[in-house]
Amino acid sequence: MRAVGFDPGLATTGFAAVERGRAGVSVLGTGLLRTQPAEPLGARLEQLFDGVHGVLDSFAPDLLVIEDLFSAPAVPRPAILMAHARAVIFLVARQRKVAAVSVTPAEVKRAVTASGVAGKDQVARAVQAHFGLAVLPRPSHVADALALAFIGLSRAGGVGSLGMR
Repeated sequence: MRAVGFDPGLATTGFAAVERGRAGVSVLGTGLLRTQPAEPLGARLEQLFDGVHGVLDSFAPDLLVIEDLFSAPAVPRPAILMAHARAVIFLVARQRKVAAVSVTPAEVKRAVTASGVAGKDQVARAVQAHFGLAVLPRPSHVADALALAFIGLSRAGGVGSLGMR
């Protein structure tokens, strides 16, 4: 089974593809989808749309796992921009008939570090340890996408949790 995790953002969306096989869970690829801030919103959404299609073409996942919205009431703009990115990813999943689920940031942190309030560095270190990566996954968008993809596989087939490895 293959899963792709997406850490959505309008400027930068992290993605990670993982696969569960006989030897366990392995990383197939990671990366960033970037949009051009000087472009109008519609053009940026189209860039993201095309990028998500490209990721799905490359990895042919069975499942997409997308980080849920996190919103601070005092600064709603980042959540609104993230919502645009999430909508594009969900639309592409629907068009491609790939199952898509949403996971809250606290669930991601809890699953990989056993703490729902873990910092970004803790998440990156847990992901690095689980996958046996030589270097810490950077930027944090990639580490979060790896954790999201792993959670998807875990929920779909009992892989276990990163924090328990």
